[in-house]
Amino acid sequence: MKHIHLIKSLALLILIMLVGGCARYARSVNMLYDPAAVSQQGSGDLYVVIPENQLTPSAQVKWVLGTVTDDENKKIDELFSPRSPAELAQSALSQELKRTGYTVLPTAKRPEAHTKLIDISKVDISLNQLSDFADLKATCRVLIALDVYKNGKLIRKLEYQSLSSKTDIKDRELLARVVLQEALQSVMTKALPDVVQLLER
Repeated sequence: MKHIHLIKSLALLILIMLVGGCARYARSVNMLYDPAAVSQQGSGDLYVVIPENQLTPSAQVKWVLGTVTDDENKKIDELFSPRSPAELAQSALSQELKRTGYTVLPTAKRPEAHTKLIDISKVDISLNQLSDFADLKATCRVLIALDVYKNGKLIRKLEYQSLSSKTDIKDRELLARVVLQEALQSVMTKALPDVVQLLER
């Protein structure tokens, strides 16, 4: 009897550990972007503009990027960001362009006079997590539309998208941040050579 009781106790303990483990997932993502694109060199001032309604008005405001679901596809939580999708894209693009050689001027108000300007006209970030007993899966889709201006004139409309997905058992709280960064890096790797070529030709 003691042996059976011990086995039951161990089984209950393992179940509790598994249930506790599946609850570990990120509820908030605040990513420090790491530039990854390689491009030809640019120069001069370059404005990177996002819509004013995409500026985070206060630290209390949180932007919903996606949902957390269980293994039965039921929503159990939401995933938040302290910055808007447009701010995340603006930060990533600005860092990439700075590394290329531009003096980047991020703003939400388009200047009356400018030589080089990129208007981030659309950003769609969908970051979702599937929390299961055994592991956690995070999937991120990023779509970014850019309007490239030179000497006050629109010279090209561009659009890029990317998808990143990973499954992990450990480091669950970091998984969402990793797939978001990978998706953004993939978009920037595609976009940067086109943008620089258009601005410098």
